[in-house]
Parts: sequence; C-alpha cells; structure tokens
Amino acid sequence: MNRNKIAIVFGSILVLAASCADPDLAPIVTFDTAIKGAYVRLLEESGSKLFNLFDLAGSKYTYSCDFVDLEKGALVSEYNLDISYTDGFPDNGTITKSPVRLKSFSQSDFSTSAEGNVGIANVSITPADAMAAFGLTADDLGPGDVFKVVGTLVLNDGSVHGQSNSTSALIGGAFRGQFDINFSVACPSSLQGTYPIETTSSWCGKTSTGEITIVAKGGGSYGFNDWSLGSYPVCYGGLAAGWGSLTFKDVCAIVSFTGFTDNYGDTWTFTSSVEGNKWTISFVTTYFDADAGANEGATAIITNPNGDWPFTLK
Repeated sequence: MNRNKIAIVFGSILVLAASCADPDLAPIVTFDTAIKGAYVRLLEESGSKLFNLFDLAGSKYTYSCDFVDLEKGALVSEYNLDISYTDGFPDNGTITKSPVRLKSFSQSDFSTSAEGNVGIANVSITPADAMAAFGLTADDLGPGDVFKVVGTLVLNDGSVHGQSNSTSALIGGAFRGQFDINFSVACPSSLQGTYPIETTSSWCGKTSTGEITIVAKGGGSYGFNDWSLGSYPVCYGGLAAGWGSLTFKDVCAIVSFTGFTDNYGDTWTFTSSVEGNKWTISFVTTYFDADAGANEGATAIITNPNGDWPFTLK
C-alpha cells in the first residue's frame, strides 16, 4: 500500500517605580515615578525603508519628529544619526562597516511646532546618502545588504539617549519612539496570488486542471499551497500534511528553488522554464510509490492571467 500523504515612560529609564491605586494590581509606570531623559517621537513619515535596487535614485525615506523631554525638547542640544553597513553576500571577509556619522542636527536646525514642541520638520535618508557615507557605489550593493541608522539625542548636560539605554515601551506603539532604523537593500517582489494550473502529467498517469496559490513568506521567499502541482489530489486524493522546507525565492526578478526536502524527509528535484505568461515546472521526489511503480513526479503549467511572468529563472 502506498504512503498516505493526506493527512511614558521617557527615554533612558534606569529605575522604574511602581504606582498603583491597588497594591494587588500590576505596576504602572508613570512620568512621576520614572527617571527621565529624552526620546525622538515620530510625527509623520513617507517613502520606504527599502532601498530598491531597481530604482535607487527614486528610493527615499522622509520623516518629521519632535523631542520629548521635561521641557518639550528644549533640553536637547544635538540629534545625531550614525550609519553602519552589512554586506549580505560578503566575498572579501568584511561583513560589516563600522558606524560613521550620517547626519547631525544642532539647535540652529531645530524648529518648534504649533504645539510648542522642539524637533526636526524634515529628515530624509536616501541610498545616495548611505552609499556616500562609506564611499560605495550602486555596483557594490546587492540584495540582502542592510544599512542601519542609529539615532541619539544629546542633552545640554551632555547625556546621550538612544535605543540602547531606553525602555522598549517607547519603541513604536503609542509613544512612537523613532530610534534605530534598518534600510534593506532589495528588489520589490509581489508574486503572491492564486493562478490557474494544468497538471499535464503525473507519476500515477493522471492529469488535472485547477488553481494553485503562491504564498509570500517574506523577503522574496515564497511557497505553493500545493507543491505537488495538482498531482497529490488526483493520485492520493488530497494534499500532504505539510511541505517541509520546500520554497522558492525571487531575488531581483531571478527565481530559483531554495528548499528541497519535504516534511517526510524526501528530497525533491525541480526543473522549470518560463515563456511569457506560462511557467512550466517539473519535479521528481525520492519517494517510490509501489502501487504506481514509479517515483513521485509531475509536470504542470501555471498561467499568469495578468500578463507575462515578471522574472527569469536561475
């Protein structure tokens, strides 16, 4: 019998004290019970934190912020942004370039909002800014690279406040703390969706038509809801209980299969081709179906109804 696959705190909190109306309730951190510093509060933002390799010149992230301290930001003397660089695919043994100063703002650069809060009305960060900081060019960048921007406030008393010495409660959320920002170098990818599929052959001799869903896993990584490409339902009567590490990846419009072992421990081998809106995929696994007298395998054509598939194959 064959195998069955169906199956406010303010920044720089050093000491927190509890303040509760009822001593049996969990502690509540309040302004009066916390040691206070300062933090950067995000007001507005636009653009993207993705440095698009297809459009580096058009990539830009802009934000406005104010400074939160005991005197509406008046205690802040400097706002500094330092940047570091990590090569996602190092070939010379140097993975990370140490932080250097990207931008620095002093009190002469600050503005005061209508609410009386001191801050910066317009901070922009572009790939050109980041590359210039390290003497890099567009040819030096590749998918997987990351620029990390670390923001710190210096107060009039010389104390420095950033994410490293602030409570995590300030980061994002209601307090909208804007501390460290990661800019990923990549190419946008949007292959997810449901597509018509025709299974033209299978190891059990059956064919089928239907739909298949491409599921986004993040970072250009994808999976199919049915890696058997329609063959398990017609050969076994249903889908597998899981698909193990089977994945494919879209890196700047070049697609390659990146996972090859299912959750049963069997290895899959793929071949594929793309022509216009037709993506033909064949697979064979190391599992031998005794009933069919053959290793699992199938060929299917996935059609993109919206036009040509926007990638080539590796």
